[in-house]
Amino acid sequence: MPQLTVEESLNAIRPDWDLVSSGAMSRAPLYYQLYTVLRGAIYDGKLAYKSQIPSEQRLADAFEISRITAKRAMDELAAEGLIARFRGKGSHVTYQYSPQPVRAPLVGMLENMAEMGKHSSVRVLSVERLAPPKSIRELLGVPVDELVHKLVRVRSNEEGEPFAYYVSWTAGVRRGYTRSRLENTLRLEILRDNNLKLTHVSQELGAEPATPSVAAQLDVEPGTALLSVRRLSSVDGPRIVDVLDCLYNPKRYKYAMELSLD
Repeated sequence: MPQLTVEESLNAIRPDWDLVSSGAMSRAPLYYQLYTVLRGAIYDGKLAYKSQIPSEQRLADAFEISRITAKRAMDELAAEGLIARFRGKGSHVTYQYSPQPVRAPLVGMLENMAEMGKHSSVRVLSVERLAPPKSIRELLGVPVDELVHKLVRVRSNEEGEPFAYYVSWTAGVRRGYTRSRLENTLRLEILRDNNLKLTHVSQELGAEPATPSVAAQLDVEPGTALLSVRRLSSVDGPRIVDVLDCLYNPKRYKYAMELSLD
């Protein structure tokens, strides 16, 4: 992530400060509230490595606290090795954020996907074979002139309310990739019928504003924040055969995980 200026750092943490100072933690000492906000922003990468932290006085003025309170919060961060303080140069983040993937058995994930398929319906908007754009081609590792399947679908719940918009690019499919079958059969089964047995799936979660065309399909206003998931599915080790981009209406779909030390 890019290094932030002092003003950018203040803007980055202000929403978190508003939440902490008005929520259950508002009863905690002010220095601890500020320390918690800054520590959280550093750990999750919002305040990136080498970003400059606002001075004690700037923090005091911005959040209407005393300079002594701000200093104590900064002292706690420095004691943990999260920031370094240099005379005449200010304070900078020394913690290097590195996102780590959550690892879980693929079988459980595929079972959950199959279960969702049983309790929802799919409408295929388009299915065609064409040359993918460069970014997709490089992920799939296919030649410039090779055609792959592009599939656009909308998934609805049992009440008929659309909640997911899918765009997928798949290499190696030879049969069964028809509109009728895709609307009546789990896509995983069709991939298996083509000897594409998934051995690894990686996912990245984020958020995207709904474009007018997607908004029309998901019954939301253009610009609505949607949960985005990019899923890369592989066979035979690292060979990616499927790139799936999912957009979910957060009012109708929740992404939940349960983790344990086991």
